Amino acid sequence: MDLVFDDLINDRDTRLIVLLARGYTTTRIARELKLSRYTVAERISKLLDRFACSNRSQLVAYSYAHKLLDVGIWPPGAAEPLP
Repeated sequence: MDLVFDDLINDRDTRLIVLLARGYTTTRIARELKLSRYTVAERISKLLDRFACSNRSQLVAYSYAHKLLDVGIWPPGAAEPLP
């Protein structure tokens, strides 16, 4: 099943997945996005449920497989430029 991420997640969630792919912790993601760590944890949980992933690594792999993240670049970035 090929999903169109544009219809399913917003820019903030895309940024969150990019930061997960970079290996950031919940606390560091919260600092980067200027959110509480509880909000970040809740967003991650909702993304895991939405895409039927059992953990963060699987969510990142799923994002690569569905071309949300660019392959072959480091550090990870979104396929579409983020604002």
